[in-house]
Amino acid sequence: TKLTQESLQSKVDSELCALNGIYAAENACSALSGLFNELVEERLEGDAIAHGGNQKKASMLTFARDELASHSRAYHNLLQHRVRSLVSDLCGADDIFDTAGRLCLQNLRLFVENEVYNLNASSFRTMEGEDRLEAEMLGPIRRSQILDEIGKDKCDSVVVLQMVEAMSLKSAEIILKILFQGSKEFNEWGALLLGKQVRMLTNTYCGVVLGSDNSSKDSQSTMTPKSGSSTAAILKQFERINQAVSILQLEKPSDWLAFAYQVGDSDDTNLTTDEIRKVMELRVDFSADSIAKVCSKIK
Repeated sequence: TKLTQESLQSKVDSELCALNGIYAAENACSALSGLFNELVEERLEGDAIAHGGNQKKASMLTFARDELASHSRAYHNLLQHRVRSLVSDLCGADDIFDTAGRLCLQNLRLFVENEVYNLNASSFRTMEGEDRLEAEMLGPIRRSQILDEIGKDKCDSVVVLQMVEAMSLKSAEIILKILFQGSKEFNEWGALLLGKQVRMLTNTYCGVVLGSDNSSKDSQSTMTPKSGSSTAAILKQFERINQAVSILQLEKPSDWLAFAYQVGDSDDTNLTTDEIRKVMELRVDFSADSIAKVCSKIK
């Protein structure tokens, strides 16, 4: 009903206002902590022959600096928690795999689940059509309430980055979970299709952060450029799914030993050996023996 929609909109507006306030508090504490740090360094440098009184002043400045830095970190953690909660409410929560696709990330899950990735060349040309992917995969995301709110310029650029980062993480997790379930079948054409879908998804999220989504076909977009925004945090969320795509596009499993790459040392950005095995097993033309041999050699 109209009343319910107005009530929801009011709650969303209040939450966005709160997120902007939390970020402002984080930023203010960080700036003041930086200022006190400069004062501490100046006092220590200027008082090589420090007297007790000067040491006491430096100690007070150090205490203020550390307290403000602690408050800044606390505000940052609170911002992340509140952003993730808002994204769950508007895009789909942890029950994403038990729902019928009403929200945009629930729709993404249904889209990937229903896709066929064991294709011939003719089917690939049909399936990779950008109009189809735009309408069925990206459209619900572009039309989602959260991107609509971002488009109205209600959020600070840092809050926008946090929201899109949370959406990117959830999107990558959805696709990976479907792959790890082992029910999909891939050949080379299907691997190319998934690669294109992941690229389009990544570009869409990066475009929102930059405020200039050039790939958008929505003429009603009102997004404006966000100064100082960076897409590095968005790209990081897709590192593991990009590794999975690279594996699926191999000519043979043993090629991974030559082409394998890692992003840092964390499992947050790299597939584990067991996950690599699960991804390889999706290729209909990869034998179990060849997969086992490769996985036994992965450190």
